[in-house]
Amino acid sequence: MPSYVTVIQRSTFIPYVRGLQNLDYVGRRAAVGEIARRQMFRHPSDVIFNTKKLVGKQFDDYHVQEMRKKVPFGIVKGPRGEAWVEVHGMKFSPVEMTKAIFAKLKDIVQMNQFHHVLKAVISVPAFFSVQQRKDIISAGNGAGFEVLQLIDEPTAAALSSTAVKEGVVVVFGMGAGSYSISVLQMSGTDIETKVQFDDPSMGGDQFDDILVDYFVKEIIRLHSVDIRDDKHAIVRLVAEAEKTKVRLSTEPEVRVLIPCLTGSADGPIDLNITVSRAKFENLVGHLAEQIQVKVPKIQRIICEVFGKHQSTRVNPEEAVVIGSALQAALTIEDQHEMRTDMIPLSIGVESAKGVFMRIIPRHTTIPATRTIKIPVWCRECICIRIFMGEHIKVQQNKFLGEIEVCNKQRPYQGPDNFELTFEVDKDNVLKVTVRNSDDQLEVTSNFKKATKVFPIHGTACNSNVQNALLDWPMHMVGIHARLRNLARLVMNTLNKVLSVRKDELPKDLCEDAVKALIDLRVALEDDVDVDKLKRKMHAAQSVESKMLRF
Repeated sequence: MPSYVTVIQRSTFIPYVRGLQNLDYVGRRAAVGEIARRQMFRHPSDVIFNTKKLVGKQFDDYHVQEMRKKVPFGIVKGPRGEAWVEVHGMKFSPVEMTKAIFAKLKDIVQMNQFHHVLKAVISVPAFFSVQQRKDIISAGNGAGFEVLQLIDEPTAAALSSTAVKEGVVVVFGMGAGSYSISVLQMSGTDIETKVQFDDPSMGGDQFDDILVDYFVKEIIRLHSVDIRDDKHAIVRLVAEAEKTKVRLSTEPEVRVLIPCLTGSADGPIDLNITVSRAKFENLVGHLAEQIQVKVPKIQRIICEVFGKHQSTRVNPEEAVVIGSALQAALTIEDQHEMRTDMIPLSIGVESAKGVFMRIIPRHTTIPATRTIKIPVWCRECICIRIFMGEHIKVQQNKFLGEIEVCNKQRPYQGPDNFELTFEVDKDNVLKVTVRNSDDQLEVTSNFKKATKVFPIHGTACNSNVQNALLDWPMHMVGIHARLRNLARLVMNTLNKVLSVRKDELPKDLCEDAVKALIDLRVALEDDVDVDKLKRKMHAAQSVESKMLRF
């Protein structure tokens, strides 16, 4: 499962694969992320992952000993009996591993924000002990972050759902090695944990392990070869099991093909089997009684127990990081204490289709002046509506007022640009001025001149600022989540049409459908390229339309 780094200024999420690093024992450097993941297939003993499971744990801990049996790298006893990892004879503490991951995250943020001093709110599992929390803070500070605070993952997930302002929220969360169920009482940004249950021994890895075990048994059945001691083969099976599990969330069956998985006296052995969703649900039935929020069977259980469907307003993979980012923003805002020498919320105008265009961003030091050019495009008059807030849709922001500009030149003379100047003085008064070089514009307002004044200080009290900070990131998240859900629906529909009518449709049309399904699935795995997802979704819909018309 990928994690994300949030870039607040751009309202985007940068995908980043966590928990993997390949240590170069010559230069003692660490490769973090996808580069390390790719190294796993060549050097499985050199790649370290899931180190969060070891943070604050003793070597003799039962869960640590169980982990030792499953991972290809070494887990050894540290100087004080802690669980450490060993690569090429070198021992490293989980704090050092976590520090390397945080350092990589810091580099990613700096590449996008150009900040040298970074403050962070870090999310941790709710069951983390005091020592585990201290270790995480130590790793964050050691990587160069100023750790403002830690936030429990269920609390962060609840904070990300701005659909619920007051009331009770039930949060289900599952990571690689643990899951939790929390009942929270929400009142604005105040969240109180009422009931909480955690199982640090159960997580997504257990679902993968069951699939791997199934793959191994199938190889024994088909080829009479046991590959349990082949580290390279097991690593490839684990990677394929993870992909299969994810695909079965949206597809009724998945073909698993791994060429040259291992060797035998008769030559290379391939894994070539088909796993259906029904088979997967049967294999993980005992785990399904315990949890996994993204598996369809678990979603059905949640619906049966609570009488409600799982909320899809926020992508489950992004909920915790969104809540952490919002908590960071609120913490910083509390520290600023609504300083009167800074603009509390962004000021801008309404552009095409009701989109808010920022002109002066929030936290700009005042007095401040910004000027932009806007084309009139042959229109006789244009109304400029001015807003204050952080949401991309103007109707979600505070309306300050409007100013109407009339173009004196004839329409056939073509477009004309005019300058729109925003000035905020030390008294928090906004003055909007409109002019152009040919003096061909006039402003119609109560003032009968090209200037209008709007007081802004009373507009943004502490509660308004906090509500704006809670709301502004959600538009992209909501749109992105709805788009991904729609894409999954398109993929499922096309897959059903193909399975029902494949015997009566032309071969080339069926091949087009298979290609469209593959392309759409790949686009869904890319959390960044929204345009690509739209294109592939439209292509799949086009193929589906052809199949239905045939």
